[in-house]
Amino acid sequence: MKVRVIRLCLVILSCALMAWTQGTGKISGKVVDVSGSPVAGASITVTDLTSGTVTRAKTAANGQFSANRLAPDRYLVTVEKTGFDAFVQTVSLTTQQSIAVNATLTVATLAQSVVVRGTVIPGARPQPTREQVLKSDQTIRVLDRKQLDAAGPVAGGAQMISYTPGANVFGYGQSGATKYTIQLNGINQGWGGEASGFISPGSLGITFDGVPVSDVATGLWQSATMPQNLLIQNLSVTYGPGDPENRFYNNIGGGVEFTPIQPTIGTHLSVQATYGSYNQKNIAFVLNTGGFHGWSTVISGGAGSGDSFRTAPDGFNNHSKDGAVFAKTIRMFSSGSFELGGYYSKAGGFRNQTIPMSKSAGVYYTYDPTTGACAADTPGQGTSYAQDSSGFYSGLPYNCYNKYDTNALWMIYSRENLLLNSTTTLTNMTWYSVIHRLHNRLSDVFAGPPGSGQINEWNNPHTDTFGDELGLSKVLPMNTVAVGAYYIHALYNSQNDFYDPSLGGNGRAMTPNQGAKIRSGYFDQDDVALYTQDTFHPIPQLRITPGIRFVAFQTSYSDQAYRVFDLTTNNVVLSRHCSLYPKPSDPFQLVGNTTDQGSICASHESRTGVEPSISAGVMPYHWLTIYGGYSTEYHSPSLGGGGGMFQKVDPTSYLLAEGKYAQVGFKVHFTSSPVLKNTIFGLSYYHLDYDNQEIDYETGLGNEYTSGGSSTFHGVNIFFDDDPMSNLHIFANFNGEAAHFVTFIAGNPPGTSCSTAGVNCYNNLPVSYTPNTTMNFGVYYGIARHEHVLIEPRLSFNYTGSQHLWNNLTGAPDSQTMPGFGTANLSFVAPIKKYLNLSLHLTNLFNHKYNEYEYISSGGYFTPFTGTSAGAVLGYPGAPLSTYGTISFQF
Repeated sequence: MKVRVIRLCLVILSCALMAWTQGTGKISGKVVDVSGSPVAGASITVTDLTSGTVTRAKTAANGQFSANRLAPDRYLVTVEKTGFDAFVQTVSLTTQQSIAVNATLTVATLAQSVVVRGTVIPGARPQPTREQVLKSDQTIRVLDRKQLDAAGPVAGGAQMISYTPGANVFGYGQSGATKYTIQLNGINQGWGGEASGFISPGSLGITFDGVPVSDVATGLWQSATMPQNLLIQNLSVTYGPGDPENRFYNNIGGGVEFTPIQPTIGTHLSVQATYGSYNQKNIAFVLNTGGFHGWSTVISGGAGSGDSFRTAPDGFNNHSKDGAVFAKTIRMFSSGSFELGGYYSKAGGFRNQTIPMSKSAGVYYTYDPTTGACAADTPGQGTSYAQDSSGFYSGLPYNCYNKYDTNALWMIYSRENLLLNSTTTLTNMTWYSVIHRLHNRLSDVFAGPPGSGQINEWNNPHTDTFGDELGLSKVLPMNTVAVGAYYIHALYNSQNDFYDPSLGGNGRAMTPNQGAKIRSGYFDQDDVALYTQDTFHPIPQLRITPGIRFVAFQTSYSDQAYRVFDLTTNNVVLSRHCSLYPKPSDPFQLVGNTTDQGSICASHESRTGVEPSISAGVMPYHWLTIYGGYSTEYHSPSLGGGGGMFQKVDPTSYLLAEGKYAQVGFKVHFTSSPVLKNTIFGLSYYHLDYDNQEIDYETGLGNEYTSGGSSTFHGVNIFFDDDPMSNLHIFANFNGEAAHFVTFIAGNPPGTSCSTAGVNCYNNLPVSYTPNTTMNFGVYYGIARHEHVLIEPRLSFNYTGSQHLWNNLTGAPDSQTMPGFGTANLSFVAPIKKYLNLSLHLTNLFNHKYNEYEYISSGGYFTPFTGTSAGAVLGYPGAPLSTYGTISFQF
């Protein structure tokens, strides 16, 4: 009898368990708007994160909804309603049979209503919300599509950055295909065609979907590797190093995250085509598959081409082209997620030569349109090349100067997020990338006549990088503790050949001629970081985050010129080389006919540092955060180029650059005030002491010089976003800054003593290319009828203040300044149908003539006339008025 009772109980229990596992769970709740009124007819989607099974429901008139017969698992709940932003929340029914999800929907802003991207799936990288920015104890500026579109439809990654506080962006083109230098609060990143006067190159961290894309060895980011703006979901800028768990190897001045389009819950397709001034063409697409058997995938890509706005007498238009493709897929599980991503981009174009501002520079050439022959001429003879004589936007004929610059990046990465339990998360990211650059100069009459030895250039450096980052976080009652580490290994080759074909030189074949200048150094770079931080929140209104990082940088160098180059064909003898390769006729390595720029023997150096930090934020009101912090970060010097550390400078002397960053500020965020309906405003003061920094500059002859120094930066950043009405959006950014060198050591690396004989030290020199003011703002207004936007005018303005020039003659900053400049952009967006938009975009609306970049020349670019062009101001002009038409489809 007892056995029968026990069996009956087991059967009943098993039936109950089977019933529960087969679906007795319930998710219910209520949907309201920000005023608390119920939202009827909202679409509810409940997705099982393990099986991918979808349950759908609608809210009733009172805003209530219910999804029943759910198995015990983790679920993704999505609430969507036309005119509102989507609401997404992840819940679990593994420990309970029912759970309540109450959603508050906010009204969608103007641009969000026009450009539909879909709701990003959890586990991906969504755009940070204004609420998240408010609660952060760092200075963070998020640019969404509203600001990114202000740069224009053919803008690349660098131009997008120009709409952040403190940004200074300059280069030689007008599209994403060409390269740019960017500066953020005076700190440099990238290389826009001219390398004079930028302190500690590569001191801003650049990431793509969280993966670092700055070259580990050089520290530099090739901006042309992000040429397609439709592929970018948003851009996030962190000012200063940030918390330890969010830094990589070069975040002294801050970090810029380019977040690509992410996988979404629903299916979506966007296609956009643009045509405009100077034959600029571009087409791009984004395809989101939505959920499919538990996977969600995005595939996007684009290609563009066009001509430069600078014109030459022979019609040479310095053509450029670019392309990029990105794919990412995510699989959600009950215990986390797995994602796999890949990105490839390649951009190339002819690089315009810098142009003297005045004909007094004495740069003249003779060009025969019949034969195409070109030659440098004596001052006063032939055609003057200068903005005040040949034209502000003039260029050189193809046979006088042409140099094709190609930049390519491909990478693959994976990320695993594992929920070890309800309070513990383990994350791991692994990536592999290849960065490749090619400069191919086939004509330069100013480099000297045939037979002079170095008239052409084949510059073909490349870097292979592998990295892995592991992190563990634990949520405690009053703490969130994070620990982690990363290891990055890179192999960089600095290959370059300045050659002369008339003497038998061939750059592509790696065959130098006598009188050439070559290099092929290999740099093995290892970067390691270990970190821990503890976010202490004894009360909800207070957060204190102390942290510490241990960092290590290790470099092994070897000069491989003898192995890489064919030195026998033209009887080349290197004039200076490592003594490991002795030449019987040259026991002291002093006699030869060709220069090896990387002539120091193989070497190995390592450096370590400890980076303490602390930040804090207090929220006396739910709409106000007051915050501040202090942090230290180290950065290894930039490697490669035409000299510098390990190549001409004794590597035993190198020091890690050190940044000591302090900030204090406040942020406010209103969501339902009468005028400030969806407003965020931030103001911060910062101070950076930057010690042991490297200041490199390169002459037109390809010679690189290294100086050192310590500098101070301090200023104010302000940002503002507001959506006072559903059809009106306003944004503004401002920076005011002062920067000077405490000590500047001319022509010597960091750490050189000013008391050393022959060393020139200067104090209180201005930091070149640090504008005293930058600002921008934009106003978008949708003209609507019956709640349908008919046309949306968009006006934006960007201003860059006065900045000090660099002087290549003295190898130091100069008191001379270039004037400030501002440009206005105007566009009109017309949503013709729900799936069709037409737009017209005008950049530099008032056709203002200005130079984005100027410097004082040593005469190297125009070698035959060094006596006259030395001391002249050369520059890159900014683009004139340009018009673009765009058609886009969304399905």
